[in-house]
Amino acid sequence: MRSSIPLYDALADDYDAHFDVLHRWAYDELSWAMATESLGAPVAGRPVVDAGCGSGRWAERLVELGYEVVGIEQSPRMSAAARKRGLGDRFTLIEGSMEKVEPSGRPVRAVLAMGSLQYTDDPVATLGRFASWLEPGGLVAVLVDSLGSLVVELARSARPDEAEARRVSRRGVWNAEGQEADLHLFDRDSLASAMGAAGLVDVEVRGLLCGWTVFGRDRLFEDLAERPAKTLEREAAWSSEPALVDMGKQLLGLGRAPERTVSV
Repeated sequence: MRSSIPLYDALADDYDAHFDVLHRWAYDELSWAMATESLGAPVAGRPVVDAGCGSGRWAERLVELGYEVVGIEQSPRMSAAARKRGLGDRFTLIEGSMEKVEPSGRPVRAVLAMGSLQYTDDPVATLGRFASWLEPGGLVAVLVDSLGSLVVELARSARPDEAEARRVSRRGVWNAEGQEADLHLFDRDSLASAMGAAGLVDVEVRGLLCGWTVFGRDRLFEDLAERPAKTLEREAAWSSEPALVDMGKQLLGLGRAPERTVSV
């Protein structure tokens, strides 16, 4: 696995603008709505961990909603960008790998890993770490790239050999700013299985931007440009349709720590 640190260092100076691109804006809006709906109201002393917080985009929004946030970020330049936001005393930044650091000496309300889990060496073990940080009933939400969607996209682009190679290896590559990083690809079953193996319960996997795969990129961009609200509504409805989940360009996994049982 080639580290994602050089790539994210290269993106750091203008990372917020990266989400002005229509499909990134769309899956960011969908994942934000679904994750925060599952969070519940802020609770003092029970922080939300933003694992792979990048430049602090989500951390800023969470702080504005009243949450205490612990950000974990291993890219030095992304960490510097997050510090520049000046998010105040409800935000704590830990510089290091989510596979190694410990975010808090107290149970946390939730762990969010939006697009970061897939770059870890061992996503299953990392999910286990996330689960160990949670309070009873606490939430884990992860956003990862979809194996099925990528295979279909490559096949449609007359790249069948690469499509088959990705299917077999279950690995992808992201190229940006002259850098390349390797990443794990998931389908609905493998992500649900990994979250279950971490001890999480009530696991649900949703497919985000199924229209990317069903209609193709150009049609989805057209829909998002001409009728963004209606398109997001359609994509939200499709996200939980079992036959379509693996067609999502991204997969959103949601799971909870078991509630503590009371002996009588």
